[in-house]
Amino acid sequence: MQLSAIECNQPFLASIGAQNLPFLAGASFADLSAIFASLNYTRSPNVCYTVVGLCYNSVMEQPNIPRVSLEAIDALPVANVSLDALDLDRVAAHIEQARAYDRYSGSMTMPLPFLHELRCVASFQGETVPTLAGLLMFGREPQVLLPHADVAVAHFVGVVGDLTQPPLHFQRYGGNLIQQIDEVEKYLWANTRRRIDTTNGPQRTERPEYPRRALRELIANAVTHRDYNVMGARSQVSMFVDRIEWRSPGGLPLGVTPDNIFSIGSTTRNPTIAQLLYQVGYIEAFGMGLRTVAALLAQDDHPPLEMRDTKAFFLVTMRGQQSMAELMLTPPRLAILRFAREHGRVSLEGAQSLAPNRSRRTVQIDLKFLVDQHFLRVVGQSRDRHYIPAEEMIELSGM
Repeated sequence: MQLSAIECNQPFLASIGAQNLPFLAGASFADLSAIFASLNYTRSPNVCYTVVGLCYNSVMEQPNIPRVSLEAIDALPVANVSLDALDLDRVAAHIEQARAYDRYSGSMTMPLPFLHELRCVASFQGETVPTLAGLLMFGREPQVLLPHADVAVAHFVGVVGDLTQPPLHFQRYGGNLIQQIDEVEKYLWANTRRRIDTTNGPQRTERPEYPRRALRELIANAVTHRDYNVMGARSQVSMFVDRIEWRSPGGLPLGVTPDNIFSIGSTTRNPTIAQLLYQVGYIEAFGMGLRTVAALLAQDDHPPLEMRDTKAFFLVTMRGQQSMAELMLTPPRLAILRFAREHGRVSLEGAQSLAPNRSRRTVQIDLKFLVDQHFLRVVGQSRDRHYIPAEEMIELSGM
């Protein structure tokens, strides 16, 4: 029995709550069994498997889909792709750079042995083929096979993602992950506003709105930790006049929340990709990326990093230093606004809990002011009424 594109089409997979991995279509039952033998999985009597979205079902009668470890997804082989898809010169340059940074202590000096050691290639149907990590890091044209494995960047005029007005920039950035990080960072940095600071005397000092290192850390974090198994969903970066938002498909890994993300240590669903990016200095070890960004923002008196996990995606927001409009807000109103931004919404009762000494009527006035000044928007009626940030990000479905 062969795993065909028809058997693993989107309607069938949607019916079992999974996503398709078309690059493994054509794998035989024996091939899948060999792959799964090295992974943590549960086998069901009806011989039905999934690797976060790959399924093999010999009869397609009972959608009993066991799960396979998320950690192994980027080390799985990509079928029907030869080693010619990899740029071995790029691999050689990677080895040299990793050694220069003292981040690779292995003994491999040639590209192919290095790729084997780092799980960038694997045996599949008797042939050596790239893995997902190998293709994304060293592929010549990764998007030919994985069109969703890129970054969509939108630069909007104001504070709302409104596609009724032409955006300043709307583009997908492809290539390997290094190229994606470099090109997206280049655009964001080129369009980061600067102000001239003369507080330290006649010497004029340029103050960028965002720390450049923070831009790079957040881009690298987005492509490293996203779920590449969510077909049709790509990483998204949205630049507004007052903030930048990073949206990563798949949400946070199991056990990680916005509340414990700084203390839980290093956790990733793509360990091979993370190791390769660490070797060449694009991410830090021990989950230090977001902590570094938080420290950089605090150092420059920026608002704290905002994080929200919807399970479908993980949203990170970096804001510039407070706008003049926000500086005019009273502390209770600013607390309500920050709560709404952090949690995605706030109710009247939630706003009251932030300032228990203020009357219900006063809090209602606060909420009305925030709506009138376009900080919040009203959603729902009567008992279902709540308030969401006016700039709530839209889905870039056209990219």
